Amino acid sequence: MKFWIKNIIYLLSTLVVLSGCNPEIEVPVPSKGSVDFSNYVAVGNSLTAGYSDNGLYADGQSQSFPSLIAGQMHEISMIEFRQPDIPGNGSGYVYVSSLDLTTNPPAVSFGQFTEDPNWLNQIDGPFNNMGVPGIRVKDITVNGYGAIPQLNPYFYRMLGGKSATTSYLEMVQENPPTFFTSWLGNNDVLGYASSGGVAGITGAPITGLGGLTNPTTEFKPSYDALIAALTSSGAKGVVVTIPDITLTPFFTRIPWNGLVLDAPTAALANQFYQISIDTTVQKGVEQQVIFGAATQQVYESAYQQAIDSGASDGEATAIAENFVASEDGQSAIAEANDIISLSYYGLTEDQRPNHPLYPAIQQNKTAIMAQLDAAGLIPEFNEGPNPFVIEVPITQENPLGLRQMAAGELVLLSAQLGGQLTGQAALSPKPDQYILTTEEVKNINDYTADFNDIIRDFASSNPDIALLESNEALEDVRDGLWQDGVNVTADYLTGGAFSLDGVHLTPRGYAIIANRIIEVINDNFDATISPVNINNYRAVVLP
Repeated sequence: MKFWIKNIIYLLSTLVVLSGCNPEIEVPVPSKGSVDFSNYVAVGNSLTAGYSDNGLYADGQSQSFPSLIAGQMHEISMIEFRQPDIPGNGSGYVYVSSLDLTTNPPAVSFGQFTEDPNWLNQIDGPFNNMGVPGIRVKDITVNGYGAIPQLNPYFYRMLGGKSATTSYLEMVQENPPTFFTSWLGNNDVLGYASSGGVAGITGAPITGLGGLTNPTTEFKPSYDALIAALTSSGAKGVVVTIPDITLTPFFTRIPWNGLVLDAPTAALANQFYQISIDTTVQKGVEQQVIFGAATQQVYESAYQQAIDSGASDGEATAIAENFVASEDGQSAIAEANDIISLSYYGLTEDQRPNHPLYPAIQQNKTAIMAQLDAAGLIPEFNEGPNPFVIEVPITQENPLGLRQMAAGELVLLSAQLGGQLTGQAALSPKPDQYILTTEEVKNINDYTADFNDIIRDFASSNPDIALLESNEALEDVRDGLWQDGVNVTADYLTGGAFSLDGVHLTPRGYAIIANRIIEVINDNFDATISPVNINNYRAVVLP
């Protein structure tokens, strides 16, 4: 016992001596550097507002990245940072009601928190967080953009006592910042991408919703005006590029070949499509051959009548062609088509081989099926992963209006939420709204690159404007970001960075963005703002 007591006393005395030798860790004193943070204004869209889980609500808004940055600025000076506070559940948002991680992909069910009854009540500014979900760069100069809730409810509620015709840019001009962050432009491609490009590049008439903003005539003039307003009083700031949105979970969650089948189901799927396509082609060829026979019949009748009237062969040919193209000729063809159709479809399946048009129908069908097969347009399924079947425009090259997906094409998360990936629906062709083709992905990438070139130009030509490449920040997440033993990835549900809508971030994800912006501020303006601890902010709430 004495031996152990002596050793414990010796150990304690040693620790006391060593504790006096520990070097002191120098912690940088918070400093503003060359920046005046007294009026920090953040302009942007839903990513700036703190939108999460397909909604803007109080808990998410309170942990927006501008709010987190402003909190760290308080180490330097007590600044006021006003957000357009939204009550309770705000616009409503989704949550995970049940989750089974043992399945592949995980079986998940969602619930919906209803909107707060007062969330659309207008509130008075000015606001330091000017994040407006849904706003595009092309919208910032639109007078009346928030005139009624149906146009943009988030901007509508921020107008307070202002005129209904007040534009977003005018609100920015009314509150000149001393420092700013600008993360605008995502929605200029997101509407097109998240809707599967169904409205085309130009989008819906008048509003252009669901389309892509023109970089030259729409994006650049508006972005020029925005930066001019932000820097009019000599403010410094950080501009953030538009990330590659096709790398977010909304677009990567479901692989293009995510149709996993066992051998019996694959065989049934092959049989189903073979019979379905064979039937479709058969019907189409029948109608084509019958219509051709009716046209030929009317032509020959008109030709023979001309010959009987003394016309030469050339004259009779011209007369017959003109008649076929005329209104009377088309009526005659329609009548003949009805008569021939009745003679063919009035027969039973066993009797049709005796019809004079049957050989031509079968010959044409066989040729078309061979062409479709050679072109790879007839879906083919095997045991294991298979490409999904999608709907495409009917063209001469693809008369079926469907095909299997190719590598690089994307299935949207909305396909899963819309019940397109379970049961028989999984085998059915996916409507355009649920997929992005190779051409549509290229459009998104090309327009994003053009927008980012415009944003980068401001940072490269103005020493008071620093740049954050958002893709670099998100690459850290995709590669796996470790902090204090916690790994944050871009995985849906469990990764920690992206919320349930697959596009917007969790509070932890917004903390990562806040730290990257703080890093840019420190590096470019000689400031020493402390980063936030990302583990103090939650990921997706799982049951």
